[in-house]
Amino acid sequence: MKNRKIRNKDNVRPLHPDPRHWTRKQHSNSWKAKVAYDSEEEAAEFLQQNTILKAEKPVVYKCPVCNKFHISIHYKK
Repeated sequence: MKNRKIRNKDNVRPLHPDPRHWTRKQHSNSWKAKVAYDSEEEAAEFLQQNTILKAEKPVVYKCPVCNKFHISIHYKK
């Protein structure tokens, strides 16, 4: 008799969605969609109002999932 690992077929690994569109909630294993802006100018205007984010040098990019614009400090073009 071979020594094989018995695997639980019902135990599925957690979902890892596209990080360009989704962000992980703090202290949780759930995900939420990033704030979407209709134009690059709207996203830039939000950055002008929020100086704390501006200090972290964020990037405004077009999301391939929803075809809208997002702001991220982690995503680099």
